[in-house]
Amino acid sequence: MNLIKISSIAFVAIIIAACSSTKKSTTSTAATTNPTTTPAATSSVVAKPSNGIFVPGTEELAAIQTQYKEVTMETLTEGHALYTQGACINCHGAKNIYKRDVDSWKGIIEDMAHKAKISDAQKDAVYKYVLAIKATQPKEAK
Repeated sequence: MNLIKISSIAFVAIIIAACSSTKKSTTSTAATTNPTTTPAATSSVVAKPSNGIFVPGTEELAAIQTQYKEVTMETLTEGHALYTQGACINCHGAKNIYKRDVDSWKGIIEDMAHKAKISDAQKDAVYKYVLAIKATQPKEAK
């Protein structure tokens, strides 16, 4: 009976050791594969689409709030929805946000808002969404 208990305990210890070493080796392999990437960066960095059309996050909100403190995530989400699912794509596809400068977007949105018959609040939401995306535009996309 004691031999069975000892064998069981040894077996459990081996399994625990094997599981622990697997987790450690996975982490160290990831670090060795790309030495410039930190563990925190690997878990939180998401590549942005090359067209600048994506759901805004905290980075975009913080960027737009440097100019417009009153902007909320709801405003950016509404602007994104109008741009990708609503007024803008009713006539044409969503255009690459990165290809035009901020000054151009103001006139484009003003003109398109009139044609799309959206409210001033909706127009403002689209404009703030575009500004937020432009404010976080990767340098290689400019």
